[in-house]
Amino acid sequence: MSSEKVEEKIPWVFLIVLSAFLSFLAAVSFRLLAPLGGQWQCGYSFGIISRVTCVAVYPYLLPMLAYPLRRKMTPSMLTYLYTAGLAISFTLGFGFMDYCILFSRPRLYDDLGLLEGVWWVPSVDAVAAMVKGGVATDWAQWGSITFVMSLLYISFWFFTSSVVLIFRRSWIDIDMIPFPLAITGYEVLKAVQTESLEGKRKRRTPFLIGFLLAFMFMVPVFMARTFPWFPDVYAWRITCPSNAVHAQEGDIIGSTIVWYSGYSKDPIAAAIFLLAPVGISFNVWFWSLLILVLEQVAYFMGYHTGALGQSGWVKLCCPDEVAGVATTAPFYWPIFSMAGGFLALTVMYIFQRRSYVVETLRLALHGNPELEKREAMSYRSMYIMLTVSAIASIVSLMILGINFLSALIILLTSCFTTWFAMTLILGTSGFGASDNRMWAVTFMRILWPDPSVAPTNLDYVMSHLWAQNGANVATYGFGNGFFTMALALKMSSLTGTSNRNTFLVAAICMVIAVPILFATSVWLANLYGSRVLTWGACSIQTMCESSPEAQAARPSTLTYASYTAAGFLWTVLLSVLRARFIWFPFDPVGFIIAASFSGMWNHVWSVFLTAWIIKTIVLKIGGSPLYENYIVPGVGGFIGGVALASMIGIITGIARFYIPF
Repeated sequence: MSSEKVEEKIPWVFLIVLSAFLSFLAAVSFRLLAPLGGQWQCGYSFGIISRVTCVAVYPYLLPMLAYPLRRKMTPSMLTYLYTAGLAISFTLGFGFMDYCILFSRPRLYDDLGLLEGVWWVPSVDAVAAMVKGGVATDWAQWGSITFVMSLLYISFWFFTSSVVLIFRRSWIDIDMIPFPLAITGYEVLKAVQTESLEGKRKRRTPFLIGFLLAFMFMVPVFMARTFPWFPDVYAWRITCPSNAVHAQEGDIIGSTIVWYSGYSKDPIAAAIFLLAPVGISFNVWFWSLLILVLEQVAYFMGYHTGALGQSGWVKLCCPDEVAGVATTAPFYWPIFSMAGGFLALTVMYIFQRRSYVVETLRLALHGNPELEKREAMSYRSMYIMLTVSAIASIVSLMILGINFLSALIILLTSCFTTWFAMTLILGTSGFGASDNRMWAVTFMRILWPDPSVAPTNLDYVMSHLWAQNGANVATYGFGNGFFTMALALKMSSLTGTSNRNTFLVAAICMVIAVPILFATSVWLANLYGSRVLTWGACSIQTMCESSPEAQAARPSTLTYASYTAAGFLWTVLLSVLRARFIWFPFDPVGFIIAASFSGMWNHVWSVFLTAWIIKTIVLKIGGSPLYENYIVPGVGGFIGGVALASMIGIITGIARFYIPF
């Protein structure tokens, strides 16, 4: 690890052309893989292929493809490739939410006329032609929505990136948050450039072993999911896209234990969680066990009376008090752990580092050239970017039909507090999955306390849709800057690359990737029609559970307020005790993961338990040397192998699109 930042000329022409081409390729691959069904492209694409950990393909694939040129590759150039890969892959994301299609296709089902007269939505005739396919893209019709959605993505990226720039020194230099995704990326970079990045020969063997294990896992899986005749060696056809297995009706455990809804057999998550502190892994499975006991007690008290006869999917998602274990009384876990927990985690971090925040404000006013030369820009520029991008983000939401107060609430909650907290969680544990189930509309109750009498208009629907989707997956527009910028700056600290150059590369690649990705997707939709369309076959008033009817079926405003407050206070208590007493074993991060809907839906208790057992044994037997010299490079090799095998799977899937039989 180098402490000196290397100023090196950025190959702008190469990176711009590369970003444009890779963005086009990412959109094409995702669209053409959609007809394989089963959300096949979520697990094999050039975006994020692990919803649980946010492992993406391009950041690992690009440095590996540069291996033949390794003698000409400097650490800074590899860092730029990693950074460009982050920007492009995270723009595509996990299960690409193609808003250009999502907000256009409902024109065909808009009985209430909510989209009538909206200037940025294509006409009904243009949408109908797109669904049919085989037509040239009329950019006079589709250019507006491509611009509007690109503006929203880019505005929020700069807003969230500016927050990361302000807290960079606190997160990376002072707290030294590990960021497992950056650690695995650094292992790949060291495998490519062993001399400049202090690679050790004895680390190559575990890296190669991990690399081969990835192929042993990935190849049979994508073959089984692509070709019906290929044997399902790992029984992967029963898994959901996040590699979780939901218990079926009549499952022997699920019909006995009311909370049990399935398990995860995701080796990607298990590998990443090996890099998490054992304390966090312990907390996840410990709190999961405690939740299991609490829900079983609730069952004997008369709650969830029909849950034992339901599948794991119904147990988690059903809003019915009879069966909905995760989302209903008496605990309302998503509201408690996510609405309250995310807010508390963000507030407590800023409060405990208040002197640092005050220092950055002082630097913004008076400056310190010696200190600021190690940053991407001056603190004054950071705060200016924060302010301007915040205004642009609010304006972009208002263009979609959202009122000012609602847009401000969305910016502060679904964006800032949610993804600030999730960045801390991702950085410490490797877990990066949020979910919009029920909790994300909590703060919309400030404006619409009684959804049963709320207006059925575009403002209401769009406000609730973005409150939910913005907090759902980092790559749906709101969390991109937090994750990509934090990981890129962590990598620059490991390789000794200039933070300024790293930020500029990330920013330019993002600005290029977003419009090309949306435009390519629109072009392919017009070209192939319903054959490749995967989003938007719904009416605007019922889109993504955003209608007043869907919201009226949610808990009362009093329930939202009380459980949010309780979750906030509980997380604050854990944070204070953890900070005050070194011996205190319970961590708020582990609790939030275990009690979150995303943690339950993806059944992460099982992979955290597996990682905790393995890491504990390794540390007991060989201590830190065994862990650092074998486990860490092994995990890096595994994730690198996953990325390369994914590319092969994508090529196979695209061939299947053109040669279906």
